[in-house]
Amino acid sequence: MNPTARSPIPSHRRRLEGLDAALLELRTLVARPGYRRRLLGPLGRRVELSTVRLLQAVERADAPPSIGEVAAAVGVDPSTASRLVEQRVGEGLLERHRSPEDGRRTTLHLTDGGRALLAELKDSRHDLLAEITGGWDVVDLEALEILMSRLAEGFARLEAEAGDTAAEPHRAA
Repeated sequence: MNPTARSPIPSHRRRLEGLDAALLELRTLVARPGYRRRLLGPLGRRVELSTVRLLQAVERADAPPSIGEVAAAVGVDPSTASRLVEQRVGEGLLERHRSPEDGRRTTLHLTDGGRALLAELKDSRHDLLAEITGGWDVVDLEALEILMSRLAEGFARLEAEAGDTAAEPHRAA
C-alpha cells in the first residue's frame, strides 16, 4: 500500500488536528461541574448522566425496549442496566410491562415523570445552547447542525463496523 494514500495532505491534517482538539475541549467543558450546574440547576434536583442516557434510550427506541436492548444502546452490561432500570422504576421515571408478544420478556416505558424530566432537560439544554450561540447567524447554526450530524453518523458507522449493533446516530432533542 502506498503510505501517502492514507495520510491526508498537510492542510487537511491541520484541520483534523483542530477538530480533534475542539472535540476534546468540548467533552472536557461539558463534563465540568459549572456546566452541569447550569444544565441541571433549573431542574431543582440531582440527575445523573446515567439516568438521562437510560431515559433517552427508552424514548428513542422504535418499540418499547427490553433491558438488554437499553443496555446495548447505552453501552453497559445487562446487569448494570437492570440495576439502573430498577432505580428509575423506584423513582417513578420508568415502568416495566410484560411484552404482549412474549410473556417472558419485559419492556420498558417512560412514565409521565420520565417524559417530563426529559422535556425539562431538553429545555435546559436549548437555553444553554441559545446562550452559547447567542450572536451566531442562523446560517452558521444550520451549518454546524448539519456537520455535527455528519460527524455523529461517521462515529456511528465506525461502531457498527466494529460490531456494535446499537451504534446509531441520535439527533439531540
